[in-house]
Amino acid sequence: MSWQSKRSDGDFAAKPTRGHLVVSTSSPDPPSDSFLFHALMESTADSIYFKDRDCRLLRVSRKMAQDLGFSDPSELIGKTDIDLFGEAFGQGTRLDDTRIMEMSRPIIGLIESRQLDNGRTNWTLTTKLPLVDESGAVTGLVGITREINEIRETEVVLQHLATHDTLTDLPNRFLMLDRLSQLLARAKRSGSAFAVLYMDIDHFKDVNDSYGHEFGDLLLRAVAKRLTKSVRQSDTVARIGGDEFVIILETAHEIRDAEPVTLRVQRALATSFNLERHRVKATVSIGLSFYPYNGADADTLLRAADYAMYLAKREGGNRHISCLPGLPLPGGVVEKE
Repeated sequence: MSWQSKRSDGDFAAKPTRGHLVVSTSSPDPPSDSFLFHALMESTADSIYFKDRDCRLLRVSRKMAQDLGFSDPSELIGKTDIDLFGEAFGQGTRLDDTRIMEMSRPIIGLIESRQLDNGRTNWTLTTKLPLVDESGAVTGLVGITREINEIRETEVVLQHLATHDTLTDLPNRFLMLDRLSQLLARAKRSGSAFAVLYMDIDHFKDVNDSYGHEFGDLLLRAVAKRLTKSVRQSDTVARIGGDEFVIILETAHEIRDAEPVTLRVQRALATSFNLERHRVKATVSIGLSFYPYNGADADTLLRAADYAMYLAKREGGNRHISCLPGLPLPGGVVEKE
C-alpha cells in the first residue's frame, strides 16, 4: 500500500493509492515525521512493534496485526507475547526482551521458529533494539520481524542436496562419513561395537552395456530401495558412487550380529528385478569390517571393508567376506558362507 497526502491543517495525511509511495509536491515542506512513521507502520511488509518495560505492546504495524488475525492494530495494544503465542514461546521472548532492556544491548538477526495451529513451522528473522529517552534511560524496545519461510525451505532443500545422492536419495559419502564419525564417538564413550558393510553390484558394467545407462540408473534405485528395507531404521544405507553402497550397522554390537543382516541383504537382492519389461538379476559382493576390532577411525574401517569386498569380488562375487579381528590386511580375512 502507498500513500498520498495533504491535510487541511497543512500536515500530510495518509491516503491509500495504487503504486509506490506518493507525496504531494504542492507544499515546499517535506513530509512530517508523523506521516512517515504512519506510512511505515501501515505499508511495511515486516512486523514492527514497540514494547514497554513490562514487555507489553505499545504499537504494532498493520502487517503484524493481520498476520495475527486482527483487523485493527490497536487491538494488540497492552498484550504480551504470552497472550499472543502461548506460555512456552512467550516466556522465551520475554527473557530476551528483558535482557535487551536491562543491558541496553540489541539482538541482531535472531532466527526463531514457532509451531502454528495448522502444524507448520513459521520461521522468522528478528532484530530488537532498546528504546532510550532523552535522559538515557531505557523505556522499552522496538522489534522488526520478517518471515523467512521461503529462505528456510530453500536452505533445507540445498542441505538435502548437499548430503544425499541425487539418483537414489540415499545419504551420500559426505553424510555417511558424518554419521560414521558420530557413531564412532558414541561407541568410544559406551565401549560398544558396530559393523560396516561395503558392497558393489556384480557385473554392473554389463547391465549398462546391455540395456543402457538409464536402465542402469533404474536398477540402482531399485537396489537402494531393497537395501533400505533390509536394515533397521537406525542403520545407515549410503550410495558413495557408481554401484558402490555402504551400510553402517549401528545395532551390530557383536561380530555375529552382522551375519543375519548380511544374509538378509543378499536374499533381498536375490529376487529378480522387473524393470521396463526386462527381468534382470543383481548380486553383490560384500566386505565387512568391525569397530573396534578392525580400526578405530572411519578411514581405517572403510578401507578394511573395501578390501574385504575386493576379495569377495575376486572370488567370483555373490558372497560376503569379513575381516578377522585386528587384521584388516591382505590375508587377514575369512569367508563367511
